[in-house]
Amino acid sequence: MKYTTDSLLEALYETLPDPVVVLSLDRTILAANAAAISFFGYPEQDFLKMRPSQLYTDPEEPNRVRKEFFSDNRNERPLHRRVTFLSKDGVAKPAEITLNSLRSNSGEAVGIVTVIRDLSDVVAVEQEKLFAEGLLNEAFESISEGFAVFDDADRLVFFNEAYRSIYNVSAPAIKKGESYEAILRFGLAVGQYPSAGTTQASQEAWLKNALATHERPGDPIIEKVGPDRWIQVEERVTKNNYRVGMRTDVSALRRIKSEAERLGHILEGVSQEVYLICLNSGKIINANRAARDNLQYSLSELREMNARDLNAEHSGIEIANVIAPIVSGEAKVVTADTWHRRKDGTTYPCRVRVEMLDDTTDPVMLAFAEDISERLEIERALERKQQQFETLVRNLPDIITRSSPDTTLTYVNANYADFTGIPVEKMLGRKFLEYTPAEILDELTAHLESLTPENPMRTIEQPIYNKDGERRWYLWSNLMVFDGTKPVELVSVGRDITESREAQERIAIQSRELALRNEALEQFGSIVSHDLKAPLRQIRVFSEMIKEDSAAGKTNNLASYSAHVVERARAMERMISSLFSYSQLAYRSVAWSRFSLRDAVSEAWKNLAMTVEETAADISGDVDLTVSADFNLMIQLLQNLFANSIKYRRKEVAPQIRVSAVLRNEQIEIAVTDNGIGIDPKHADVVFDVFERVHADEHRYDGAGIGLALCRRIAKSHGGSIAIDTSFRPGARFVIRLPARGPAKTV
Repeated sequence: MKYTTDSLLEALYETLPDPVVVLSLDRTILAANAAAISFFGYPEQDFLKMRPSQLYTDPEEPNRVRKEFFSDNRNERPLHRRVTFLSKDGVAKPAEITLNSLRSNSGEAVGIVTVIRDLSDVVAVEQEKLFAEGLLNEAFESISEGFAVFDDADRLVFFNEAYRSIYNVSAPAIKKGESYEAILRFGLAVGQYPSAGTTQASQEAWLKNALATHERPGDPIIEKVGPDRWIQVEERVTKNNYRVGMRTDVSALRRIKSEAERLGHILEGVSQEVYLICLNSGKIINANRAARDNLQYSLSELREMNARDLNAEHSGIEIANVIAPIVSGEAKVVTADTWHRRKDGTTYPCRVRVEMLDDTTDPVMLAFAEDISERLEIERALERKQQQFETLVRNLPDIITRSSPDTTLTYVNANYADFTGIPVEKMLGRKFLEYTPAEILDELTAHLESLTPENPMRTIEQPIYNKDGERRWYLWSNLMVFDGTKPVELVSVGRDITESREAQERIAIQSRELALRNEALEQFGSIVSHDLKAPLRQIRVFSEMIKEDSAAGKTNNLASYSAHVVERARAMERMISSLFSYSQLAYRSVAWSRFSLRDAVSEAWKNLAMTVEETAADISGDVDLTVSADFNLMIQLLQNLFANSIKYRRKEVAPQIRVSAVLRNEQIEIAVTDNGIGIDPKHADVVFDVFERVHADEHRYDGAGIGLALCRRIAKSHGGSIAIDTSFRPGARFVIRLPARGPAKTV
């Protein structure tokens, strides 16, 4: 049966779920599966006429991909690259492409197989995440108060510009990844904290107290950060052991707290609500513009009101209990979350910080109230995004890990734990190199060491073993996070590509079979056009001679001429019959199975039982090996070699045939030797050609010259070879080499 390139490639690629495009070396599109046609949106007949440059948003991208693919330092590994394609309807489609060489049986590159992974959904998620992060960053930057977040290792992970502005002297040390202690020590060195003193002892004592307060935050405190600058320091610990800090500049309030009128004037410009409240009566003495605007009351209306009138959540007794510690002197400041009620009856959440003013005739409380509506919304948005991220991580099929640069695991997702069969809590704190197969450990270590600040991310394909001992291939994307030139964290994502590799191997096998078939087809055409013409020419010559003699009335040579015509016709009939038998076996697909070579030898010998008996032939040897091959084709190969040894035996000498098999360098080497007449070394290659006979005596050594040609075809169809050992004497020695594990397969 004759196969066209288009029909065969369609059968190969249509079952793949990802788009696949096959290119020639001159960048002509040879074939594409249904997924690729759907991905790009072009009709198949139009798509196959297109150039790769028409499929990219950047027409120069194919040249860059091609240059990288054919670079000298690629080491024949598949090329992975992110690109952006352009579909027929003008939509840009982000994708990850995997390029691999398509090679002939001789190893020559004949084309490029491109597997496309659509990243549209992944990019959409990334853009949504970036958009959300952008909104959060804008929201925090709009807050006039300083805001900072430290992680569970006390490293700074987020801060707004107001935070850096408040600690202006320490600003150079305020950067992501820096520890809280390091920032404090820098501030001490540059004079950020006057209250810490100037001696080493006093500064160390101040630092110890500051770290203790940061570790176990309590009520907000007032801290001096300059000669005439004071801030309110308020910190909270989240359920994830993160520390969230708020810094409010209260320098102006601090400087004039004993002067009510002046205080009221200064507080007008403060964005927080500020109140002066008489402790004994609970009356509001003063309120700044922020308080008046938010509550919708005038200052005169507020001065007629009691602080309890503003509180929509707590009773008078509850309020008294809240402020009791500062009244008794047990605490300088108390903080409480509550709800304030506006003049129109609406309410809003706020956080109130209250302290007692010093040096006043009557006890007066200074209260700062912050409308935390936006903050709560931001916190809820953060929590939602965190939940969405955790949900995404849980539902991704990939393995995801975070580790220190030495590969000590700090985070693993459930997929990795399920894969190894080890609980998450037992994996944390251990190096993931412990779970890496020994045979790839050096390669992985070198891969991780190659990550640099200039090239922090690389991919690598490697096998790992799951809890059942099954080897699975994973595509690992490793990102090393650097602080300057210092590596601080490694993030790894692994995707199972076992099925993809198996598909690639199947394509390679089928491509090799296609090449063999094409080669056989060319050889078949050569035979038909050359070898079969010889007997036809002889028949034509003798027929013309018969015609001429008959016309001249000469009959003496007619019988001889006729005999030649009949003999040549029979020879041609034998050649056609042999060629038909050759084609039946040479063009069939290999049906792989595992079997004992001894069984194939036995079956081949039985098929020659009559010839063996007539010639007293004998066989011996050690073939106790299991092979992966086509059982019936292997019988035919051995049978042809045995028959060849028996046919070309020495006169009056019984054929002695020996078969041996050894495993050498991932190959099974089968040797068939005999004590026959042997083969001249100069004919060592041509004896495997179809219809090639090196013994001219056809009466003694009959045959069509098909047997050894068929042996070579069977060996090549198994990815192996057959050759004559020209150094062997006396007799002949044929050596067959086959892959030890049969067809390549990723497991």
